Amino acid sequence: METNFIETFAGDPWETEICTLSHAFAKREPLNYAVDGLFPLPCLGLVYGHPGTLKSLILADTAMHIAGGLQWLGKAVKKIPVLWVDLDNGKRRTHERFEALARGINLTEEASFYYTSMLPYNAGNSKDTDLLIKRMLSLGIKFLIIDNLGLISPGADENSDAMIAVMSNLRRVAEETGAAVVVVHHQRKSQSARAGETLRGHSSIESAVDLCLLVERDPDSNTINIKSTKSRDVEVYPFAAEFNYDHKEGTNELYRAWFDVVQVEDVSSDRAAELKIMDVVSERPLGNQKIIIEDANRALRVGKNRLRLILGSLVKKGKLKVREGARGAKLYVIE
Repeated sequence: METNFIETFAGDPWETEICTLSHAFAKREPLNYAVDGLFPLPCLGLVYGHPGTLKSLILADTAMHIAGGLQWLGKAVKKIPVLWVDLDNGKRRTHERFEALARGINLTEEASFYYTSMLPYNAGNSKDTDLLIKRMLSLGIKFLIIDNLGLISPGADENSDAMIAVMSNLRRVAEETGAAVVVVHHQRKSQSARAGETLRGHSSIESAVDLCLLVERDPDSNTINIKSTKSRDVEVYPFAAEFNYDHKEGTNELYRAWFDVVQVEDVSSDRAAELKIMDVVSERPLGNQKIIIEDANRALRVGKNRLRLILGSLVKKGKLKVREGARGAKLYVIE
């Protein structure tokens, strides 16, 4: 009977792919990042926002810095080959932008930066995906950017489960090449209580990715704000950048373009909430939960329910102690 089982399932991938805890405990190389704390290798990420938020430009600037091994907005990068797949801006604009961004950081032609423009790619098609993987492996690509998701899923309703196959193939690209795969996408017009729910399309899109970065920009401003709406790895704190550029003399064409880091006050991350709660308790020792939450909430954009959870977490971590007050009230103190 046992022999028949083996013969029946000869060549079954489950036989070689099932792991045990010996695999989990095996020594692994430390996790590497294309950009420190943002894009682990491998990963599948999305950068999204409304039209005009400069999301493609800021990501192109990221890619240039990675290809050159140059620090990006104060963040360390790993120098690795980059491939940009453009299906949105067209060849002339793509050439112009990359020329200007490269000139902005003095990146030369020798950099391992590759790009295509308007070369069709259907991420829902396994053959197309196999060809992309083959080309990436031949060039050693470890950072892939695709602009944009809607244009690599032709015929698929992005609000349906047809996107599952598209996202699955993109994940396969990341896993088989060891690359960070980052896709540009768009934001819904309607607002939602949770920022991640403004990501346009079927829920399988957000579910499939490791990192979502939302890019926001006020009208007529060259400053953009970036925040994470999903991260499976380390927490990503909000950051900002200012777009700068020069034109070619006598034209409206870009000559040089670059982004400068802008200091931003963090009022929405768990870290910001923890720091604020600790400040409140330090200033008002033996305060009760209501006092602490209300004081912290005035300075943050976190929400009282989340602040209560973070307050409890600080107690569990031993950063705060609880003493019993009148009528069983919980009073908080730093010891």
